[in-house]
Amino acid sequence: MENSKPASAPRGAADATPAQALNGPPATPWWVSLRRGLQLASQLIVASPVKLPMQVVTAAKVLSVALGIWQSFEPQPGEPLGATAAQGDGAEAADAP
Repeated sequence: MENSKPASAPRGAADATPAQALNGPPATPWWVSLRRGLQLASQLIVASPVKLPMQVVTAAKVLSVALGIWQSFEPQPGEPLGATAAQGDGAEAADAP
């Protein structure tokens, strides 16, 4: 005796699947949001018209520089991987005499 009915999913299984957006911006990693927030906070501290302690302003400047360096190492959207190393300025050619 064969069972001709297809196997059914357990109750609630259809509701447990996460919703996925078909269109829209891609999901951003958590560290990108954190970096943007820290960049904004450091810029607000540096440009603040309120007199803040010098140590706070110096720390915000250092943080801003560090975040700028971190961002410079990330690949830009639309740029192929390894393109920054291959472009170079031509000053150090491997086969130059």
